[in-house]
Amino acid sequence: MADITLLLSGTREDGRPDLGAVFDQLYDELKRIAIARVAELGQRDTLSATGLVHEAYLKLIAADQLSLSSRKHFFACAARAMRQILIDRNRGALAAKRGADFERITLSRCDAEAATPALLDLDRALDDLEQIDPDLRELVELRYFAGLSLAVIAELRGISLRTAARDWERARTLLQMRLDADAIR
Repeated sequence: MADITLLLSGTREDGRPDLGAVFDQLYDELKRIAIARVAELGQRDTLSATGLVHEAYLKLIAADQLSLSSRKHFFACAARAMRQILIDRNRGALAAKRGADFERITLSRCDAEAATPALLDLDRALDDLEQIDPDLRELVELRYFAGLSLAVIAELRGISLRTAARDWERARTLLQMRLDADAIR
């Protein structure tokens, strides 16, 4: 862990951390996380685990005001980048299905709303969770999108495993309530 923090505190000529070295150190772990996320997508998406890791790297490198201070902060940002990439791809696929390249013609009798995929519902629920408790949103991103265990999350956040488990249950409950409310509408 200390190696990553040292790499993040070291800077290049432009004053930014050397994310290339950090990614080199954590590539296998990030790839394992990405494999789990891509596997959940199934055959409907052509994004590979390697592609997801590389896109996350490019997204983090391109961030203008990214100031990473620790391993925890790096994984939180990497998880958020992976979430954004997966959500953007999902939205793009839905737009293409609905004829994003065609001229739109509205027919009043054919305005049936298509079912929204679960990933987009989860994204909206996470945005709502951030309004309630940003730490819980971060925990969900680390657990779901980064695939970290509760023990690792507890260590990264500097809390006990019991507290992490309690926070996880609270976050899951709040997300489930939000998702159930959407299902009723």
